[in-house]
Amino acid sequence: MSNQDYKMLEQCTKKTVTDLFNAVNEKCEYPMDRDVIAALKKLKNLIGSSEDDYEIFRYRDEADRLWIMLLEKAIKCLRYYDEREPFKEKSDEKKPKAYGIEDIKNYYKKYGEFEQVLYGSSRYYRDHVIHVLRTWLSGIGLLTKNRGEYLRNISIKEKNISPNINNVEKISMWTIIALTHDLGYPLEKAKGIIGVTQNMLATFITNPDVSVDFAFHGVQNYMNDYIVRLMSSKMEESRLPAHRDVDDDENLKDRKKKKYYVARLQSKYYFKFQKSLERNSHGILSTLIIYKLLTYFLESDYSINEDYYFNDEECRQFYIRREILRAIASHTCNEVYQMYMGSFSFLLRVCDDTQEWGRKNISELYVKSKQRYELKDIEIVFGDNDQGNTCTVQEEITVQNSEDAVSLIQRFREQALVYVTIFRDGQDTSRRDFSFKRILTIKTSDNVEIKVLLNVDREKASQLSGELMYISDGDKNSAFGQKFYQALAEDCQWKICDNKGEKLLQNGTDIKEDDELTNAASWKKGEFTILLMN
Repeated sequence: MSNQDYKMLEQCTKKTVTDLFNAVNEKCEYPMDRDVIAALKKLKNLIGSSEDDYEIFRYRDEADRLWIMLLEKAIKCLRYYDEREPFKEKSDEKKPKAYGIEDIKNYYKKYGEFEQVLYGSSRYYRDHVIHVLRTWLSGIGLLTKNRGEYLRNISIKEKNISPNINNVEKISMWTIIALTHDLGYPLEKAKGIIGVTQNMLATFITNPDVSVDFAFHGVQNYMNDYIVRLMSSKMEESRLPAHRDVDDDENLKDRKKKKYYVARLQSKYYFKFQKSLERNSHGILSTLIIYKLLTYFLESDYSINEDYYFNDEECRQFYIRREILRAIASHTCNEVYQMYMGSFSFLLRVCDDTQEWGRKNISELYVKSKQRYELKDIEIVFGDNDQGNTCTVQEEITVQNSEDAVSLIQRFREQALVYVTIFRDGQDTSRRDFSFKRILTIKTSDNVEIKVLLNVDREKASQLSGELMYISDGDKNSAFGQKFYQALAEDCQWKICDNKGEKLLQNGTDIKEDDELTNAASWKKGEFTILLMN
């Protein structure tokens, strides 16, 4: 059985996937064109049939070249379909270029070098270079699954305005989002590294002065505020005033037929993103990096002045750029809640949280982890108005013992609290169009299987529950059960059942060594519910 990187690369290069883009003009480069498919197949062949999920790290150079290729093609594609650009009309003479790609390439190279430092900054620091490529692959797999159902349904959600975006533009937007969403990570972690350095120096220097000011000042602060305002704004339809000048080829009658828009700042987004910037969250730092380095974003049209009007294409281009930036910034800003399953922000959240396989931390550089993670499936279903849409994530982890299982459940609970926060009830959430489930199956060497379910239903209260099943009889069963339930959090309600589902024991009852309930033959199933409270 091949590793998961191989499986995802194979899925993304199938003919059923490439056929979705057959109608694309070959004069336009895009992130799933022939060159990209060839590069994906090459990486897949290099990884081969190895079952080692770390195999892809042997081919970092190939992955890095793919990163640059994808990002460059995404920018070229978005520029090609910008009606204000000359490329569609003069495709034989003019080709779009990705200005600023060398700058971001240099930053990416330094990021890769700095990652070696980051491995030492935290015992649990995880890879973020290969991770972003896996995030992209996961998103491509979801978007193209079931003949592109998600690709058809994903869009920019805004009241009264529905920007028309074609499939390759959507793929290009996702490419920029997925590949750049963690670029700000070194800046977020830099303060921690300085702190570790200061602690080390304190062993032989009294009161060492090691400090770096990461605050933004002057012009930088004004630039950052402009970017935050852009990603915090929306468009509203308006009419040109009668006295406003018009183009020579546009008469008054034609002008009345056209739609015009004005930008309006959404204060709730503005302050949430400002708070995220204040915390140095890497999501919003990533948006500042790509905005300043890529000319594509520097050429964004934006103004909230009353006399600044946008036409249809300017409005459409504003939303494309805003959605890219907002999705990246939102993935580390839990104050922004998710309303729509068919949004790029939702897609990034799901794909980003399910890339656990082969992500090295510092301890695994020397000893291979005994845990085995497998992403079983991400099922996206778009239903009717009554049933709504559903997203179900299924994962499986193999661990050694009850202590590892409890640690995983506690971590799962922390992640569940994040989901409950971003899928919380709030203003306008009556329009939320999805329910979300995350199912984690934990298998142990003690012949015990635990299934943990997070259920965030759009009509009911969220719930985190679990079921423990004993695979075989034996002394290990009762020993595991005692350790497991006693180690769970105090705010966990649990019970142990026999083969028929009859309750044998529940929390609040002491387990005694001479109690007949410790008889392994009677311990067949356990159930528990964990309260979702911060």
